[in-house]
Amino acid sequence: MSNAFIPITGTFIDGVAADIPANNWTKRIWAKELAEQKAMGIDTLVIIRVGFKDSAMYDSPTLQCTLHGHYDLLEFILEEADKLEMKVFMGLFDSCKYWLKNDWAKEVDLNSRLIDELLERYGHHESFCGWYISHEGDIKFHQEKVWKPLAKKMRSDTPDKPILISPRYAGRKYEPQFAVTPELHAQHFEYLYTEMEGLIDYAAFMDGHVDFNELPDFMAATKEVCDKFNVKFWSNLETFDRDMPWRFPVIEWSKMLCKLEAANKYCEKIITFEAPHFLSSNSCYPAAANLKECYLEYLAER
Repeated sequence: MSNAFIPITGTFIDGVAADIPANNWTKRIWAKELAEQKAMGIDTLVIIRVGFKDSAMYDSPTLQCTLHGHYDLLEFILEEADKLEMKVFMGLFDSCKYWLKNDWAKEVDLNSRLIDELLERYGHHESFCGWYISHEGDIKFHQEKVWKPLAKKMRSDTPDKPILISPRYAGRKYEPQFAVTPELHAQHFEYLYTEMEGLIDYAAFMDGHVDFNELPDFMAATKEVCDKFNVKFWSNLETFDRDMPWRFPVIEWSKMLCKLEAANKYCEKIITFEAPHFLSSNSCYPAAANLKECYLEYLAER
C-alpha cells in the first residue's frame, strides 16, 4: 500500500429513514449537498437501501411500499451524480422481516425482482457503477444465505458492475455477551469468503462496534483475510457516536480522528456512514457542520 494519506472519498446515502431521523431535504438542498460532498473529495455514493420496511425512495411497483416521496429521489440523486461525475453503488431492499427470521428465500426473491426493476429504470445512468448488498447481517443470521444468491444474480446480469458489502466487527459495542475476538472475526469471514469466492469485490467494514484501542487488531486481521480472497478492504468510518446513551449523535472529532488514522494503515478506501447527517453543513444535527470544519481543518493542516 501507498504511504499517501487517504481521506474520506465515499459516503452512504440514507434516502429512507430507518434508525436515523430524516433531514427532509428538498431537491435544491440535495443538489447543494452533493456538490459540497464532491468539493470535499467524495467521489463515491453508496445507496444504503432503496427501501426499508414499508418505505422506499420511489414508488416501486415491486416493493409496493406505502411511504415514498412525491418524486423519485433515487432518479434525482443519479442525475446529480451523472453531472458531478460521481460513482453510485446501488443498494437493495431490507424488509427487516424475512431474513431476520431466517426466511432467506422470501428476502432473496423480493430483492431479485427489485434488481431487475432497478436495472430497467436506472441502468442507463453513467453514475450507476456497482451494487451494494444492503443486508448487514452477522453470524447468527447467516449472511451468505442472502448475499450469495443475490451476488450471483448481480454477477450474471451485470458482470461489469462490482459488488460491495459493509459487514461489522461484532465486538463489545454490538452484543457485549457475544463479543468476538479479531481471530474469531477473521475465522468467520474466512468461511464467508470461501462460500462466496469470486462474488464480492469490496468490503467496507463498519468500525463502530469495537473499542478504539481494539480497532487496529480487527483491521489487521480483516486485511489479512481480505487479501487472501482478493477482496478490496475498505473502511466504513462511522461519523456517529455509539458511546452515547441515545442513538445517534454526531461523533466527537477525536474519535473520528482515531478511526481515520487507523484506517489509513490498513484500508484502500474510506467511506462513511454518513456524510449527509453527520459530516454536513446541511444536516439536521448542528454539530455535523462543526465536525465537517474539524475534518477540513485537519486536511488543510496535513
